[in-house]
Amino acid sequence: MQQLTDIAARRASWRKIAMFLVLVAVLTALSTILVTHVAMPARLAVTIGMWMPGVSAILVKLVFERRLAGLGFGRSGGRWLMVALLLSLAYALPVYLLTWLSGWGGFAPGRWAAAVPYIPAPANALAALGLLLTVGLADKFSRALGEEIGWRGFLVPEFLKVTSFRTASLITGAIWALWHMPAILFEGYNAGAVPLSYQIACFAVMVISSGVFYAWLRVRSDSVWPPALLHAAHNLIVQSIFDQATANGPSTFYVTGEFGIGLALTTAAVALVVLAVHKPAAQRAA
Repeated sequence: MQQLTDIAARRASWRKIAMFLVLVAVLTALSTILVTHVAMPARLAVTIGMWMPGVSAILVKLVFERRLAGLGFGRSGGRWLMVALLLSLAYALPVYLLTWLSGWGGFAPGRWAAAVPYIPAPANALAALGLLLTVGLADKFSRALGEEIGWRGFLVPEFLKVTSFRTASLITGAIWALWHMPAILFEGYNAGAVPLSYQIACFAVMVISSGVFYAWLRVRSDSVWPPALLHAAHNLIVQSIFDQATANGPSTFYVTGEFGIGLALTTAAVALVVLAVHKPAAQRAA
């Protein structure tokens, strides 16, 4: 009887996963059509797209369970939020320090003002950085949460019901990377002149690797908030702070940014460490 119950539970999880993936594909396509044909601010268009995984997860939960329990909305504890913030710095800062010190790209903090959202940009670089770390982080979080409710709030826990942590985290990361591909190929979300095949390879390694430690944060904190904060911090630190502060040279884009080799290597290193040290809950309790 227990075996039959387990089989039924696994089948239910696979049905939820399948419905979620179909909904993400359909809703993302519909949102792309919407933002293409309806004039709206660029930030709103990005927000709509990034919330499609979260909306899909919520719909699947309501259809199958009539409730939202299990998406990770409970409190995580400040320790895991701090880990999320420090982790984004740990893998991003070395890439940019090497770039600035080696001469592959210059350091130009005066460009931070251009990245401050919603309010007039201050002339002072430190004031602009302060606004990025507060207003900018909140802005990034409002969009990152939409993705994380889907990828880590829903998809990781469902995959963990049918497979191992290693497989669940890598598959989720691969799906996450694949979801970005239409934007990279057709919507200008890329690094321009660098060969597209190189960009896609670096981006895929970075995102799949990131999927491992995002999933680790979700499992260890039992909450969606730390991975959402990590996602927001990544987008802020990489896109709005480090990329903005880098004066680009001929080889800069080959190393920095989400389409360069630097973040692909550092995130892969973090992922390998996580896979080496992570233990299932049963083993941690033993």
